[in-house]
Amino acid sequence: MAKISETELQRRLKELRAKVNAPGPTATKVGSTWEYTEPVLYLAYASALSGLSSAGTIVNQSDATDFGMTPFNATGALHQYRGYLFSKSMYASGDATDYIWEDVTAVSSSVTYVRKYSESSKLLSYMGDPDNAVAGVTWITVATGSAVPSSAFWVAEQYTFNGVTSSWVLFPVKSKEVGTPLASFAITGRNKPTLASTTWAADTLLAMSAHTNENYSSVKEFGYGTAVVIEYDDEKQYGLYIKNAQACSVGSGTHLTESACTTAGGTWTEGNDGWIAPTSFVDGALLVDGTINADKIMANTITGGKISAATTITAGIGNNVGVLDGANATYRIYAGHATPASAPFRVKQDGTVIIEKSTSTGKMVIEGDVIKVYTTAGGVDTLRVKLGNLA
Repeated sequence: MAKISETELQRRLKELRAKVNAPGPTATKVGSTWEYTEPVLYLAYASALSGLSSAGTIVNQSDATDFGMTPFNATGALHQYRGYLFSKSMYASGDATDYIWEDVTAVSSSVTYVRKYSESSKLLSYMGDPDNAVAGVTWITVATGSAVPSSAFWVAEQYTFNGVTSSWVLFPVKSKEVGTPLASFAITGRNKPTLASTTWAADTLLAMSAHTNENYSSVKEFGYGTAVVIEYDDEKQYGLYIKNAQACSVGSGTHLTESACTTAGGTWTEGNDGWIAPTSFVDGALLVDGTINADKIMANTITGGKISAATTITAGIGNNVGVLDGANATYRIYAGHATPASAPFRVKQDGTVIIEKSTSTGKMVIEGDVIKVYTTAGGVDTLRVKLGNLA
């Protein structure tokens, strides 16, 4: 056997390591088309399948209902079936017959998965995934056999089939407690759908996207209390998204009790998040009862020139309040006390501003063009200083 020097041996070992560690090409050109050098795993979903064989295949594309690459529909409900496809193509197949299908509730020995969750309530477009972290989003692993905690907003799953791992798939499991109120939209060319239908849910995605310039994947991203009004060819449809909604399968939200729904021949559903018809609304101003419940009112949602009230608008409870009063004969604005005349800050109808600052030994009062300083003893206020208009 020929001998080589130590220097030559080191050179050859270094060259060998470089070849082993150097990544090869991930794609190659076949004819006029580029494709991956190794098969990748694509996932597809369907809400229902017809003629599913024991091998997990279907014959016709029409056998798959709601076929697509998203694991949930517009309402946020997960599709029942998941399809697997190994392909070197750079694009997932749009033909449902190319996939091997299984019920997502079934336990498959050939497929394993990793599940993680996030407590972030951001939109899907801002969530990234466990392999592509974004600021403000933390992913936590769900132990095998454990349930997703109730604090989770998003769940991410990654599947491995025959040694090939898919990309991460995200789906929502909860809605925000506070929604985005008052979004209006118009759709022409068809009449209004049933309030509890997936068509209505899909239409609300369009309405909210147009209203906020954000992309929504399901109504779960809206948050509870979101109100949407859409004008169709026949009439307007009003919807309020709430927790544990009760709904009738017929009547477009007009049957608001179980007995009324049953009488109309519908099916009554309760206990699920969903849409209800508001019991009252102010059509001209697009104010839907119960919708001003968030920490802000979005731009352009109140289109009238003013809010008119003959009673009061109160922020706070008890004496810890700020009030706009349309009923009191003397005061229009006051804060610090539920009784207008006792509030330390109050504004009269004629524009007079009164500010009182009291301590245990005295108080100062600013009223119109006068400043008064009192001493207090035994619960009696004695005027000591008066500045301004001395009349």
